[in-house]
Amino acid sequence: MKFNLQVAKFEAQYRRVVAPRLMLPHWFRYQVRRSRIAYLAAFQRSENRKPLPQCIGEAALLGLRWRCLPFHYLRYGLYERGYDLRQLLSYLPETVFYYRLLSKVNRDSVLLDDKLVCKRMLGDAGVPQAKLLLSGDGEQCIDAQGSPFNPSALGDVVPDGEVVVIKPARYSSGGDGVMVLTYSDGVFHDEAGREVSLQQYGHVWGPWLVERFVRQHANLAELNAQSLNTVRVITIWHPINGAQVEYCILKLGAGTGLVDNAHDGGLYLAVNKESGELSKVAFDESFTRHHIHPASGVRFDGRKIEAIREVVALAERAAGLFPQITLIGWDIAIGEDGPLIIEGNSSSGLTNVQRTHGGVATTLGRFLADLSHRVGVS
Repeated sequence: MKFNLQVAKFEAQYRRVVAPRLMLPHWFRYQVRRSRIAYLAAFQRSENRKPLPQCIGEAALLGLRWRCLPFHYLRYGLYERGYDLRQLLSYLPETVFYYRLLSKVNRDSVLLDDKLVCKRMLGDAGVPQAKLLLSGDGEQCIDAQGSPFNPSALGDVVPDGEVVVIKPARYSSGGDGVMVLTYSDGVFHDEAGREVSLQQYGHVWGPWLVERFVRQHANLAELNAQSLNTVRVITIWHPINGAQVEYCILKLGAGTGLVDNAHDGGLYLAVNKESGELSKVAFDESFTRHHIHPASGVRFDGRKIEAIREVVALAERAAGLFPQITLIGWDIAIGEDGPLIIEGNSSSGLTNVQRTHGGVATTLGRFLADLSHRVGVS
């Protein structure tokens, strides 16, 4: 075998087998921290939980069934009295999802996780997306055409008063590093009015990109006009049917911030992928249920996303460009002129899917498990 093919094979094995195992200690600490901060508190305040001995027994059973620590017992509130054994077993643990399934069936995910590479691929295919203004790192700045750019000339590409979004170009998660900036007096300012240096941002976050902030359609602005609210669309690549949408979830900012991420206090709720109808209940990171948006006062019941067909079609069109990445979570905004891609995620998020659509162990989980066996990498 040629040397370059050996390198490619080694890299694929490292991503699928070695890297997940190396990350397990960090994953364990993350799970413990999230459980302590959010999920244990929800358990303690629940007035409808099962007796403690029953909770311990059920958690132990799930640990044996999935051969991992059952953090998901707290994460999904499976201690509530309404969950019987069949329902308990229908929820897929994050450890199984990310480390036994997703790491094996999602190949060449760097094409998606590097947001600049992804934007170029989407752009070449004519897929509508947030407009790229600048990119760079701690040492240099590049304009949208790929030419070196002097940050002192920001006024040439960003009008005074323009609102933009800056985010890490690689491997960001949960909204980490994403900032909404306003350009004025020759510099960028964050939401608190502090000056933001592109060079300093690059030293902290590595490669970055700056996009134009999307002005959303009134249909979503009615729910919360303060944030850019996006639809998380989960697509799969089926070996026979090609790209298809499995789940749609609406993400909403909940306060005065301009982003909709749950880690920043946002909400998420199920969307019917056929009709666009919203679920009656939204969830936040602490597992609190909301029937009414806490900031806008809008009730979710009876609301729908009017452009849901266009959103689904756009997600399937984008997913078709990445057939080697089986499962993708697309963040799609609905701008004043229609839906557009904000970004794609190879770690598509399991929590928001199972909280809004119920357990997926026997549906999505089984599909991924069967696929991993079929390609011989399980």
